[in-house]
Amino acid sequence: MSEAAVKTKKPSKVNARLIGDMAPYIGLVLVVVVFYILTGGALLNGTNIQAMANNVITTAMCTIGAVFVFAAGYFDMAVGGALCFSAVLGAMATISSGSLFVGAIVILAVSLGLGCIKATLASFVNVPFFIFTIILGSIFSAIVLVIMGKETTVLLKNAVKPIPELDFTQMSIISVICLAVFFILCLIAFRYTPIGPKAKNMGGNVFAAKQSGISKTKTTFTVFIIGAIGIAIAAFLLMLRTRTVGATTAGSVGNDVMVALVLGGMPLSGGPRSKISAGLIGSITITVLNSGLVILGLNTGEVQIIRGIVFIVVVLVSSLSYRGKLLPR
Repeated sequence: MSEAAVKTKKPSKVNARLIGDMAPYIGLVLVVVVFYILTGGALLNGTNIQAMANNVITTAMCTIGAVFVFAAGYFDMAVGGALCFSAVLGAMATISSGSLFVGAIVILAVSLGLGCIKATLASFVNVPFFIFTIILGSIFSAIVLVIMGKETTVLLKNAVKPIPELDFTQMSIISVICLAVFFILCLIAFRYTPIGPKAKNMGGNVFAAKQSGISKTKTTFTVFIIGAIGIAIAAFLLMLRTRTVGATTAGSVGNDVMVALVLGGMPLSGGPRSKISAGLIGSITITVLNSGLVILGLNTGEVQIIRGIVFIVVVLVSSLSYRGKLLPR
């Protein structure tokens, strides 16, 4: 191949990669513009922006933490079950003690415990991990039902001591601050510490990662612990905002995380193309999409159908750009 041909080929690759990197941001802008027009501006009024700021937190916290897990090649379907389990036990601890601090500690401990269980299964059991997490999610939800007994919800107003109640604006400010801090810390960890490259190398090819000296067990536990911290923060903020949790809490979070990751431009197979920004951009996009559909008056079933179609289309389109580029695992 001549030198001139090489020079003309490089820009096309660079442009294709640039377009691929910008696609999630373009998609977010398009979603905002389309629903702003369809809703007659209601999407971006003050009240709805605050509502979206609060709603995006649960998905974003879980998704940003899940980037580490998915980057390492683990398809975790038990995020929603873990969040529900942590939130319910944390709410019960809060009610029994009358202390949000105690509730927060319980939520963190439970979430980390569940993360370690998943990491153990991922490290030492030679079975496709997503199969375990599908079952684990059901087990978590079933245990919550057993613990709650005849009760359908856990209400913070029943605490032995009054639990401080935050208004809409205060909750929005706290949620945004928590999200910003967690995102920045995860961004630093993913880009500027060894855990990010190690997770991406494992997701790309676990055998090559082992030959490079990467410890599968240590890396696996680290990524699941980071994911568990995101789930814990989401569970605490959800409990604080809604002041009520139950067996159906966060029932759609698992699907929201997957859709958000795809909309954010991250392959669900993980690997070198994983990026921490996918968690945030995807979560905002799916929140805007959900809010716009609700404002338009669609019922839950119709919203789920449209979300499913969007997910399938984005997966099919994105798969064309990375299919065959990764080494076999």
